[in-house]
Amino acid sequence: MEHLFLELLQRYVHGPVHSIETVPFGMTNDSRIVVMNQGKYVARIYNRHTKNEERLRFEVELTAYLERCSLSFDVPGFVSCKDVAKYVVLSDGSLGSLTRFIEGEIPDLSRTSDVLSYGRTVGVISYALQQFELNSVDVVCPEIAFHEVYNLHSLANQTNIYEFLTCPPFEIDAEQIAVLQGYYESGLNHAAELNVLPKQMVHHDILVFNLLLDPQSREMSGVLDFDFAAMDLRIWELSICLNHLLQQEDQTLTKVELFLDEYRKYMRLTRAEIQWIPYIMELYYVSLLSIYIGQHLAGRNIASYFHLMLKQLLIRSEWMERNQHEFAELLYSKCL
Repeated sequence: MEHLFLELLQRYVHGPVHSIETVPFGMTNDSRIVVMNQGKYVARIYNRHTKNEERLRFEVELTAYLERCSLSFDVPGFVSCKDVAKYVVLSDGSLGSLTRFIEGEIPDLSRTSDVLSYGRTVGVISYALQQFELNSVDVVCPEIAFHEVYNLHSLANQTNIYEFLTCPPFEIDAEQIAVLQGYYESGLNHAAELNVLPKQMVHHDILVFNLLLDPQSREMSGVLDFDFAAMDLRIWELSICLNHLLQQEDQTLTKVELFLDEYRKYMRLTRAEIQWIPYIMELYYVSLLSIYIGQHLAGRNIASYFHLMLKQLLIRSEWMERNQHEFAELLYSKCL
């Protein structure tokens, strides 16, 4: 792998590379932090099973658009190589790129200031993504319907998911399976109603692990990882972020209210969208479980991940039962 990184860097610079360091991130792709030309960058070699040229060209255009928006935080913009292209095809056929390194630390959602910055950032980037339009006829805009739980993995169709739940390959509580099967049935029943809700470009993964904060100002310095950005229902972004916030602390709605106070400065939703947010928040975990089932069928050991997401689904379902009226009132008061 190291020889491929050297090949990649030779496509970008003539001078010496001062240092190349491994990184703690990059589960899907191989990444290195590189210092050269008096600058710091992230060199990345993409997994050929998850990233093709069409998807990479889209990510290049999307991040370039966000850079032009003059946002209060940075996004990992692509650096041009010697022949001006924003990525290269390496000798083994894999794709590689160089993006600007963004300084910062992961937000701490136990701090009020970081929750406020989180809500503000999600509002800002959601508004910017709402305005995004493709400028190039050579770039295809990806689309995903994250609520269509049988279409999220090529192997996790309705038949295969039914067989998995009927005869699970590892121990799963029968009552939990019954609850999960109920969500799969409801997903089919509600698909038509969800499909008419407003759509826009959605990041799909604005969790603290993909955010960087300036340690002094406590303002966001970067939003990372646009691998899963695609056209989808607009409410997915907020729903995913609210789940993430509640996973940190769900005894009160104080942090949710703080988050929404900042989010609402940039984004407003329709009454129909707000009505579906609690359900979408629960369905999020079902969508992830569908992907895990597909990964199991592709040969991956998913038992621990599956149990974790199933537990989160049950926690969120129980939480919604206890808090549904207060939560709904808060959403309507802040998001309309």
